[in-house]
Amino acid sequence: MPDAQTQPDTSGPFKPRLAGAIPSFVIGQVYRRRDDIHLNYGGSWQNGISSSAVCPAIFLFTGDSGEQYGYKDGFDDAGVFSYSGEGQLSDMVFKAGNRSVRDHAKDGRGLYLFEEVPRTGGQRYKGEFALANYSLRKGPDREGKQRDIIVFHLMAVETQNRQPTDNAETLPLPPTTLNEARQRAVLAASGTEGSAGNVAVRTLYERSKAVRDYVLMRADGHCESCKLPAPFTASDGQPYLEAHHTTRLSDGGIDHPRHVAALCPTCHRRVHHGQGGSDINKLLVAWLSQTEAEQ
Repeated sequence: MPDAQTQPDTSGPFKPRLAGAIPSFVIGQVYRRRDDIHLNYGGSWQNGISSSAVCPAIFLFTGDSGEQYGYKDGFDDAGVFSYSGEGQLSDMVFKAGNRSVRDHAKDGRGLYLFEEVPRTGGQRYKGEFALANYSLRKGPDREGKQRDIIVFHLMAVETQNRQPTDNAETLPLPPTTLNEARQRAVLAASGTEGSAGNVAVRTLYERSKAVRDYVLMRADGHCESCKLPAPFTASDGQPYLEAHHTTRLSDGGIDHPRHVAALCPTCHRRVHHGQGGSDINKLLVAWLSQTEAEQ
C-alpha cells in the first residue's frame, strides 16, 4: 500500500460533496471508490488507509494485491478481522495512516472497511469496525527484506457488547468513583498491543465497557440531551440510559468520552431518526467538548 498523504482532502480543486457528514454505506453493496466514497466524503483515492480531513472517517481498503509485501488480511474463527498496516519498505511505524487507525477512537473517527472486488474496480462494503488491539509480526518488504509489519485486529461495531467466553470471572470490577471511571475510559480510547482471536474479543469488550461505564456515571441518571431523569430503572437497578456516539451513525465500538453521550431512549431515537436530529447532535458535540475539556 502506498504511504498515506498527510492532508489528502485539502489540496487542489477537489472538495467533497458531503464534507462534514457522517458516512453512510450499505453492508454488502459494491461502491466505486472514487465516485461513491472519496468524492462524497474525502480521503486519498490511492492509499490503503485513507483518512478523511473533512469527515469523521477512516476508509480501509483490503484485497489480495498486498500479499507480495507481506500483507494478508482476513477474519479468524472469533470474528476478528486482521488488517495489515501501510508501508512497503522497512519496518512499519505508527505515523500517517497507521497512527490514524491506532488512535481512531480517541480522535472520534469511524473505521469503514471495503474489500476489492477483483476485475471490476468495485469495493464491497464490509461494515464499520473498531480497533480491539494490534500486533507486530515479521514479513518481507518490497525488496524482500524482513521487517516488522503492524497488524490491526478489528471487530464489527455491532459485536461490541458480545461478552468474552473465556475467563469471564476475571473481568475488571466496576469503577467506584467518577474520576476512576474517566481514567479507565480515556485509557480505553488508546490503541494497545495484543493478539487476535478471543483476546481481541475480550479487549474490545472491556474497552467499550470502560467508556460506557464512565458516560453513564457522568450522566448521574439524567439524559445528557433533554436533562430529564432516565425514564425507568434497568434490570441491574441502574437508571436506563443509552450510549450515543456523536461522530458516527452506529452506536457500537469504543470511543473517547468526548464523543459519547448518555441519552434517554426517546432522545436517542430522535437524534438518529427524528427531524432536527442532526442539530441536536451538534449541540451534544459542543456540550461534550466543553464538559470533557473541563476534566
